[in-house]
Amino acid sequence: MTLPATLRPLLSLAILLILFFGRAVPLEILEVRVPEYKVRGAKAELQCRYALENATLYSLKWYKGDKQFFQYIPGNKKTKNTFFVKGVHVDVERSTGASVVLSEVELGTSGTYRCEVITEAPVFHTKFGEGNMTVIDLPESAPVLDGAKTSYQLGEQVTVNCTSLFSKPAATLEWFINDEQVVQQHFLKRYAPQREPDGLETAVLGLSFVTSRSHFPHGEMRLKCVAKIATVYFQSQETSVIETGFLPQTQAKERRYYPYSSGTRAGGEGTSLLLFLLLFSFSLLQQRAEGGVAVLTPPLH
Repeated sequence: MTLPATLRPLLSLAILLILFFGRAVPLEILEVRVPEYKVRGAKAELQCRYALENATLYSLKWYKGDKQFFQYIPGNKKTKNTFFVKGVHVDVERSTGASVVLSEVELGTSGTYRCEVITEAPVFHTKFGEGNMTVIDLPESAPVLDGAKTSYQLGEQVTVNCTSLFSKPAATLEWFINDEQVVQQHFLKRYAPQREPDGLETAVLGLSFVTSRSHFPHGEMRLKCVAKIATVYFQSQETSVIETGFLPQTQAKERRYYPYSSGTRAGGEGTSLLLFLLLFSFSLLQQRAEGGVAVLTPPLH
């Protein structure tokens, strides 16, 4: 069977497309690892894993947003180059074609990072992969509690604040009463984060409620505030207050008094013995006066 001349170019094009797309893809991005969170001042390693199938790597490049800051070209005499991007400090010695290391990350290092892998000529296949990183500036201290008194009466209003100072982003705050988290929204007073001149933020969460008997097991109530930032920061502060006028119940104990060193109890055998000695002494005196001898028998018990 002979195809018409007008269909032969279409058949040739179809064969070329099948041959081109039917081949295995010469480049594949396997994984891009960008740390989700990093603490300010730490280092961060960004990894780009890829697979080449019958192809040669031409270059690997890293971008923050749309700005390139690192490239690795194995065919060049100088294989590694860096480019200035604010907030990005590359440790060139420790960076390779598989990963790039950032030293002393800062708040401005936060952002989206993208790796670009390109194969050698003649095709120059290109693949991308990306990830997000947030740099956290931790608070310098545990949260601060203010407004709490040392004691409260039943039915008295409690109004306290929890403050987590100077972090980025602002800490998430939670209140606990006797280790039970306060979830009733009408007990909580939420404030917008306060922005500080240096770009850090201060978080404040208020707690307001009326005391009841259940708040004072054993006459004491514990108020605790927890501050959290992502998965890298957890600090708490706690204070205890007492119920006004609470008198702890004590078990009555039998008390015995022993006025003599011999251990005899007042009002018992000691009294009988003392009475006997007095009578005996009196009898001796009387018999001596009369010239006789007194004989007395001690009391039997």
